[in-house]
Amino acid sequence: MSFLGLNHSVWAAEIKRRIDAQRRRRQAALVAAQRRREAAAAAKKRREATAAAAKKRREAAAAARRRREAAGTPTPSPAPTPTPTPVASPTATAAPVVAVPMPSAEPAPSPTPAPIVEGGHPHEFESQVDFSSNQLDLQNPVTEFFQTPDRLEVLSVFKRDLSFDDGAVFEMWSFESATSGRGFPGPLLRPTEGEIFHAQVTPSMGPHTVHWHGMEPDPRNDGVGHTSFEIGGTYTYQWQAEPGRPGDPNYGAAGTYFYHCHVNTTLHVQMGMLGPLVIDPVVHPDYPVSPGARRVFVDGPEYDIDTEALLMPYSVDPRWHTLSHAAGLSGEDVGLNRFEPTHFYPMGGELAHRPDAEKKVWIMSSLRANVAGGERKPTLLRVLNGNYLPIYLEFTEEDGTTVDMAEVVSHDGRAFRDTSVPGQFSPTCADAGYPLTTDCLAFGAAERYDLLLRPPRAGKFLLRVEWRDWITSEILSTRSIPVIAS
Repeated sequence: MSFLGLNHSVWAAEIKRRIDAQRRRRQAALVAAQRRREAAAAAKKRREATAAAAKKRREAAAAARRRREAAGTPTPSPAPTPTPTPVASPTATAAPVVAVPMPSAEPAPSPTPAPIVEGGHPHEFESQVDFSSNQLDLQNPVTEFFQTPDRLEVLSVFKRDLSFDDGAVFEMWSFESATSGRGFPGPLLRPTEGEIFHAQVTPSMGPHTVHWHGMEPDPRNDGVGHTSFEIGGTYTYQWQAEPGRPGDPNYGAAGTYFYHCHVNTTLHVQMGMLGPLVIDPVVHPDYPVSPGARRVFVDGPEYDIDTEALLMPYSVDPRWHTLSHAAGLSGEDVGLNRFEPTHFYPMGGELAHRPDAEKKVWIMSSLRANVAGGERKPTLLRVLNGNYLPIYLEFTEEDGTTVDMAEVVSHDGRAFRDTSVPGQFSPTCADAGYPLTTDCLAFGAAERYDLLLRPPRAGKFLLRVEWRDWITSEILSTRSIPVIAS
């Protein structure tokens, strides 16, 4: 008996070999984790010993100062700084100057530097744990080079239990605006290229940040605490999306992104601290826009605003939703290396018709799509992987037959163009004669794709969403979303 051309015994031996190899990898990972914990504990002890020694030195210095004061002995003054010898300017004539020697003094003893400045921020880290648990936390940092915004969003952070469509209830943390309500995902933020964008963020439940994933502003406004600061009070992020230029792959930021908290990132994103970010293109005079439509990028194809939709696959590991804000940041093992989801959701829907988000989660139950060649512009589906698992999408007929109905037009905010002739106008792939049309799409965590849907006829199709194990590629869950073409 054979399977895939292999003898059954050979196949069984191969499976056993793979299982044994996986077991060895897991055992090695456990040993490595134990060593990291031991190293972190040793580093913590060294820091505590260093801090205790520094404290003793300060106490001894203070006691000596009190004894001197009690005995009437003045405290030694620091050594005077010698006056530097003036140097004549190369463009002017000056009288010779004789350096006058200054009276000598006993140099003050140099203090022993401590790794951590009291009341300040460490500059040397002994381990990754030390680095992660000692970030700069500012109450109300100042927005440098402040400019008047073209668009202002005001965000705050909330925590509450939310009910999902399978009846499960989880504690969720996320962002809300003045009009969004406390739902999940966070509210859609939608600036246009060239606008000065401000987001005033006021966290709660501890320090947070907002990272604009894929936008790459300056470090103070990128929302990564490791390279800037974490926010304890309020901060106004400021950045400007670069305007696109027709035919130039090196300019433009229009596309699909997302924002998320970058404090204890792995946990906070799973808890729900993320939301969609869409950058709309500038309107170029050579590429006007039809009524009721918008372009994907400055010289990109037009799409129908009314049916534009977002799909954000998401999954929940219930154990993670019992953890605290700073779980794992002090070196303790809380299992953030083990993501074992048991609930799977296709978050999203039509962007122009998101329901009232108060106490609700936004889950895609169906998808409208305009038939190819009709009077209306095609439907744009923005895909954002909001979980830690690989995702596989497939468009099919109701009987499971695959259908090439999705044209991939951009990825991670970058348009697909024909760049085969350097220095020349780079048309879109479709304008170059080879549209990137497909019936399926595979992508990983945090990836984003923009798909123009072109169903061949009116009727019902299916969008199959698969969540897969990131090691074995085993299908963990599947959802089928009806696609209604008209």
